[in-house]
Amino acid sequence: MKDTIDTTRLTLLLNELRLPAIKHLWEKFAERSDKEGWTAARLLMALAEHEIAERDRRRIERHLGEAKLLPGKTLDNYDFEAVPMISKAQVSALCAGDGWLEKGANLLLFGPPGGGKSHLASAIGLSLVEKGWRVLFTRTSELVQKMQRARRDLVLEALIQSLDRYHLVILDDLVYVAKDHAETSVLFELISTRYERRSLLITANQPFGEWGKIFQDPAMTLAAVDRLVHHATIFEMNVESYRRREALGRKKRGAGRPANYATTKNVGTLTLSDNQTAT
Repeated sequence: MKDTIDTTRLTLLLNELRLPAIKHLWEKFAERSDKEGWTAARLLMALAEHEIAERDRRRIERHLGEAKLLPGKTLDNYDFEAVPMISKAQVSALCAGDGWLEKGANLLLFGPPGGGKSHLASAIGLSLVEKGWRVLFTRTSELVQKMQRARRDLVLEALIQSLDRYHLVILDDLVYVAKDHAETSVLFELISTRYERRSLLITANQPFGEWGKIFQDPAMTLAAVDRLVHHATIFEMNVESYRRREALGRKKRGAGRPANYATTKNVGTLTLSDNQTAT
């Protein structure tokens, strides 16, 4: 087969059609096809399947790069036993995405610092990206500052529209937004714009009753909470900080290196009682 066609021209045609996987695989598959007596349809199917698989791989790789998720935070190394009020089965169901992202529903994680909220949020984001959804993880304060600059430059609407390409925006550490009207107003605008259209995942140390400290305007506070909870799953992660537990553990063990510290020779599953980063 290779001797009966112009391979250079075929390469150019595959480049023109933007079929890089087929361009690199067709000779090997053609040789196998000749040896095993494949039909033309089987050869074409095999090449097409590999092209689609490679496109999926490249897309996920690209989406992972833009998601800015916390490194190393997965569901496999999240310690569900340390947060017994969180159902692993429910989290796994949320990681499919189609039951809530298509509806623009929200996911809210509440609890004191050190309970693993950021880890869980990033791990859910990773699972969603691997399933083809687009996700952005950001510290709330960083995004709010970016939105403020956009407002000054008269491009805030364009910035908010650009966030629409993400099925899920993860706002980490909501309570660390500065308490001035300029910052909270752009945050409220984001919440309002995505309401029932695109999803938000929010981590916060303070329950709704304390959000008056974030949104100084009581009417804005009520409106923001109303929009967020209308279609939402809420996780209350009221557990002791893993940092406090780790400190107490070190005190009991005495000075020296923690027994479960991860090294290149001991890279096991980290838990909230080890050295994972969380809020």
